[in-house]
Amino acid sequence: MNKHLTKIAMIMALIGLLSISFARDWYVSAENGKGKTGTIEKPAKDLGNIISKLEPGDVIHIAGGTYLGRANSGADSIEMPVEIYGGYDEAFENRDPWGAHKTIFTGEHNADNFVTDYRLSINTTDYGTKLKEARGEPTEHTVVVDGIIFDNGPRNFYGGDGAKIIRMGTAADKPTPESGALVITTGINSTVTVTNNIAINTAPTQGVFSLKPGRSAQVTVSNNAAINNTGIGFHLSKSYAGDDEAEFPTFTMTNNISILNEKHDPIATYGGSGAMLESGTHVTMTGNILAMNDYYGVDNARRASAVIMNENLIFANAIADYLEFDTEIELDEIEDWSDLMDEASDNVGEFVEFGFSPEFAATYMARAVIDRNAAEEDVQAVDSWSNDVRSIFGLNLQGTNISIDSDVWLPRLELDDAMNVIGRYMDDSFGVYIP
Repeated sequence: MNKHLTKIAMIMALIGLLSISFARDWYVSAENGKGKTGTIEKPAKDLGNIISKLEPGDVIHIAGGTYLGRANSGADSIEMPVEIYGGYDEAFENRDPWGAHKTIFTGEHNADNFVTDYRLSINTTDYGTKLKEARGEPTEHTVVVDGIIFDNGPRNFYGGDGAKIIRMGTAADKPTPESGALVITTGINSTVTVTNNIAINTAPTQGVFSLKPGRSAQVTVSNNAAINNTGIGFHLSKSYAGDDEAEFPTFTMTNNISILNEKHDPIATYGGSGAMLESGTHVTMTGNILAMNDYYGVDNARRASAVIMNENLIFANAIADYLEFDTEIELDEIEDWSDLMDEASDNVGEFVEFGFSPEFAATYMARAVIDRNAAEEDVQAVDSWSNDVRSIFGLNLQGTNISIDSDVWLPRLELDDAMNVIGRYMDDSFGVYIP
């Protein structure tokens, strides 16, 4: 490289460093916010209102309250690395994201500007690129989402008494968003932290929390709860397309709850798992609760290898606790049968009660959960599993009527009920803790 090109590279790198130095703190309050100043003295009213003002590296502090997105769209999309922290009081002095200062991201079904995208999406692929790396510009970047409660209940289109989502729209009603709570896609050399978040009532085909990091990413997923959603509670995927194991994204998933994840619909053959792993990733799972899902506790059909899965609580998953390619494996057989696990020890299958309200439990168990084999020759209700879950809910055992459809699917779970579940089961070894 000649001196002229070297000087250009140095100037470009300096410009990149200066751009990072301009990162600032933003403040948002649904109660007291107005305009786009976004200072602690004059906060903005909604995250969506200041997205056009954000710069890479900015840090956003959000007070407790209910947020509907810019113009009540019910979705926010950010195209750069930022850090987002919810759960503040109005003075931005104290945080209590699961208690006194809940920061709730939702929307309003049929609002004029309503969209059906993920409630929050962050994409940094234009920031961390190989071209920037080749030019000597900074590519390392950080994404944080901490202390947000995602509740799609107000965004969904329900039929009748609110016991069943309607996926297709009508002339009068917009469809239920077929998307999850949070999707993060990153460029190369990212550090991602997703912690202290809750997602309920979302109806995605794939991930409720959908994480797609790039090359050499370090991803921490801790102390989150996915309760009563369709699809996959935690989809640990990637945007990296290479095959160098040293550059695979690395996930550390600890102390999360992923329960009551439903299939896409009563007869679907996809969705309904606590976590899904992908090839080309390194995953360590410890202290998680993956239970009462329509298909699997952990779906590893796509063959993530060198997985470590120790000291998790996994029980009452309808088809199997673990799927490896096309082999369904129960919990006590994982150590013996798995070919892709580096470690799988001290996982526990004990049934526990979570403290759902009797009203929600009864409605949820009114679903007809159908199991079709691959050839679709037989249709049968998952009777034994249904009674397992009924016992966990504290309901009487009974037979299950076989039908091709169900009048109940993803019944709306109230946030107070979800918080009672989270508070009901906390343990030093498994599940979440109050942040």
